[in-house]
Amino acid sequence: MILNVQTIFWMDAFLYLMLHAAIWYGLARFRSPVVVMWSFSGILSALALCVLGSRGWLSTDVVVVAGLFLMAAGNWGRQVALRSLNGPPSTVWLWSSGGANVAFLALSYGLQFSGSPESTIMLVFYVFYTFSCLDYFFAGKRIAPTHDKNGADSVMWAGLILSGTLGVKALAMIAGVGAEDLYESSWDHVLVFIGQFTAIMLLCVGFMQIFVDQDHRKKIAMEQQLVREQEQAALALQHAQDLSALLTEREEIIRQLTLSNKSAGMGALVASFAHELNQPLTANLLHAELIMAKLEELKVEALTPSMGILHKVASAMVQDTQRAADIIRKLRNLFRMSKGEYTALKLNEVVQEVLDLVQSKMKDANIGCTVDWDPHLRVHGDATQLQQVVLNLLNNAIDALTESGCDKPELRISGKALGDQLHLEVEDNGPGIAPERAEDVFNLFKTSKSQGMGVGLWLSRSIVEMHGGRLTFQSEPGLRTVFTLRLPLLNETMLG
Repeated sequence: MILNVQTIFWMDAFLYLMLHAAIWYGLARFRSPVVVMWSFSGILSALALCVLGSRGWLSTDVVVVAGLFLMAAGNWGRQVALRSLNGPPSTVWLWSSGGANVAFLALSYGLQFSGSPESTIMLVFYVFYTFSCLDYFFAGKRIAPTHDKNGADSVMWAGLILSGTLGVKALAMIAGVGAEDLYESSWDHVLVFIGQFTAIMLLCVGFMQIFVDQDHRKKIAMEQQLVREQEQAALALQHAQDLSALLTEREEIIRQLTLSNKSAGMGALVASFAHELNQPLTANLLHAELIMAKLEELKVEALTPSMGILHKVASAMVQDTQRAADIIRKLRNLFRMSKGEYTALKLNEVVQEVLDLVQSKMKDANIGCTVDWDPHLRVHGDATQLQQVVLNLLNNAIDALTESGCDKPELRISGKALGDQLHLEVEDNGPGIAPERAEDVFNLFKTSKSQGMGVGLWLSRSIVEMHGGRLTFQSEPGLRTVFTLRLPLLNETMLG
């Protein structure tokens, strides 16, 4: 009969070993530390049963020390792994359960080496595990709300079965109706082993169900997250495409407004342009009439023509023609449709071309102009658009000075480098801008001019911002107004 009970110990160990080895192998693809801990703990329990079933082959001290230690380590390891399925176990639980196992081992070893009877050590063993195995029930209850219910129920039932059968065994020993020898064949031993077989299968099945369900939920969550990220990426792409289309439309609107604004501002410059062109054309007409008169005179008097006079007159005609052509070229550059092509520019040349076009207008208004410019400063931009900005600033300053009626109207233009930026300042000593109008200066369709559109300064600021710069102003009512254009400088390395 002793051999039969020992055989049951070995059969129980074999069941532990096969079930936990199967879980290790079956769930190996997940590479989960929790699976490794569960399986390794089950193998420790199998080794503990082998040791406990080897009394007679091993000394009693070895059976008690090694068997109880391996059993405690295996059981506690499975409890830790089970609780880890629902997040890391709490520090309080780890310390309390670990401390209880250490206290149990210390008491058992003390009883063994103090010569206490085997029945006392067995009673301590069954009482301790009656309460310890209840943790499987509470762990399953803790897992149930967030994991597979069937798996959690299996774990809970396993905990109840283990605690119930071990508790009955402990009560039987206390009442004196249970076996007091480890290998004695009795009803309470049969009950314990049946409970062990049933509970360990329920525990392993429940653990697998919970773990696989947890992995399945993680995959579903990852797929849902991936779908959300794909939707967000598609939405972001759509937004980017919409923004790109809006920016393209904005640039086209600004190009169209640039041309419209130039046309709208030409009324005040038409007389100046006519005067500018009229001077070289009139001079050419007079020179041509002079040549015709000289030729007629030479024909009548049969004299030899004076080549020096003819050459001088012809040279004057060429110069006047070039002057007229230069004015027409500048006008054509000013009115050409911008293609948004950015190149390296000397901004002083852009300013000078616009100054040449408004020169007559300033003369008619007796406006003095001083220019202070570093000719080596370069920027990266669209020449036509920047011409529009400078033209708007100069026209506004000239109009302000014309309407102010001040004795000595003055316009000052300066360009200098401050850090990595070019600062262009257009200053006039006109009436300034009233504080109540300061907020509307750059607003669209806001203007103080009776014939104005309210587009010029808004358009100028938009163009400057497209070039990575800023357009600001400072005004002292009754004294002066300064508009400052800031643009990134183009250094020699970028030019190279």
